Amino acid sequence: MTSPNILELAVCTITDKDAALAARERAMQAVSRYPGFVSWRALTACETADMIADLVAWESLEAAQAAGKRVLTDPDFAPYMAAIGSVKLMQHFVTEQQI
Repeated sequence: MTSPNILELAVCTITDKDAALAARERAMQAVSRYPGFVSWRALTACETADMIADLVAWESLEAAQAAGKRVLTDPDFAPYMAAIGSVKLMQHFVTEQQI
């Protein structure tokens, strides 16, 4: 079974873990109100203390792309952006198959 949703995967390093996790909470609340938002899974790396990942599901690629533009000017997202040291991966995916 495939999913019609677009999955957005962002893998980042962070400069201050406590600040980043608090800022991510605020960012998640803001993004949850964006058109086309489905869900957000916030992940932290087990082996790398300064790495986190976000897996966000969107109704469509267009919704994901619009959200990507909107976060750049959303004051509720700014502290999270500031806590990110570098973006290792930022990509949109579709589910081909699932078991």
